[in-house]
Amino acid sequence: MNIIWGVAIVLISLLSSIAFPLTTYAMTLATFGIAHVAIELRYIDSRFHQRWGANIELRLIWLVLSIAFLRLSGIFGWIDGRFAQILELCVGLGLVILATQHLYRHSWRQGSIGVIVGCLLGIGILVDSIATSVIFAIFHNLTPIGFILERQGLKSHQILWSCGTIFGLLPLLILLYQFSPLPHLSIETNLSYLGAFVAPAWQGSSLAYPLFSAVAFLQCMHYGVVIGLFSQWTPKQSSTLIPWFLNTYFYLVLAGISICFWIFFQHSFIVTRAFYGIVASIHAWIEVPLLLLSLQLINQQSESIRSKIRSE
Repeated sequence: MNIIWGVAIVLISLLSSIAFPLTTYAMTLATFGIAHVAIELRYIDSRFHQRWGANIELRLIWLVLSIAFLRLSGIFGWIDGRFAQILELCVGLGLVILATQHLYRHSWRQGSIGVIVGCLLGIGILVDSIATSVIFAIFHNLTPIGFILERQGLKSHQILWSCGTIFGLLPLLILLYQFSPLPHLSIETNLSYLGAFVAPAWQGSSLAYPLFSAVAFLQCMHYGVVIGLFSQWTPKQSSTLIPWFLNTYFYLVLAGISICFWIFFQHSFIVTRAFYGIVASIHAWIEVPLLLLSLQLINQQSESIRSKIRSE
């Protein structure tokens, strides 16, 4: 039954992202945005709390809270919005450096990945901070792959194929379809949300609309995996930094908050999205160092698999 529901969600998201990509983006964000943030933060807290020590955890918390404060400052005009965006990326670079420093103590190869990520982010800040923020928003939708591999490891070919198909092949097919001479299903003309996944410098190109369609599908899959899987993977009781409600109360409170946000989104999408972005920035940026730090665990799992193969 779960597989049937999963396939149905993928197919509906696929068709919706092709025919109504902008509406799909807006409606899924308004309906599931705050829920997926809360569920993911709860899962991350239960999964990674104090895994790498209280010192690293405290630094990560201060850095992501700094990013949330920068978002808030940009909204209320305490800091120029463009400058706040650059500062956010710089703090994000600090998160990468923190994780890289820890990785280098265990393996220079793993640390090198952090160096590459940090260099790319640094170049992006210098060249075009707006485009870099948009690219980060796009790649953020792929982060469930990292958390799935961290939890399930590399031993299951079915997991690898599923991730590759859902987060790789299908978005590529959407992109190619929009470029193809085949009849297009899309009937939308309001492009007001295009900037969410398409930087201003790209919006005049033929890539703009196909790219948005593909990323709108990725967003649906991101929400689906986080809400569907992470909620199941979160233990009912575990050591966490935040004293979360028990399951029943957690989902009741979350449902109420989600309904309120949905109403606010209908009243003023742009303003509500800005305030939603404060909370969303915390869960988006905390993923970066956690996934980098998880390279150590994934590498240990792959080494164990190779050892078993050699012994056989």
